[in-house]
Amino acid sequence: MPSFRVIVSCALVLAALSACGPMSVANSGAEVASAPPPAPRAPEDRLVAAIEENGCLLTADNAAAILLRANLTQEQLLALAPTLAANGRAEVAASGAVRVLTDRCI
Repeated sequence: MPSFRVIVSCALVLAALSACGPMSVANSGAEVASAPPPAPRAPEDRLVAAIEENGCLLTADNAAAILLRANLTQEQLLALAPTLAANGRAEVAASGAVRVLTDRCI
């Protein structure tokens, strides 16, 4: 059983801590400034980034993973691949593979 001195010491510590007041910002009434969310990336940019992250080449074997990462559908991919090629951002092979042309993928 704790001694009277230990109980009194604990009570004094608890009283001192409660005198400090709330420590969280949420309870202080102050508003916390947050950074605005990043602007959404264009579908072309999402596709290029996803292809870069998957070895710089989109093939039938990795297309599902790339589309999932880029949050795109197959129809969107079919529309974007020629646009990327026309803008010099990708090469489309006769096999249908797409190689992105970026600083990371030369």
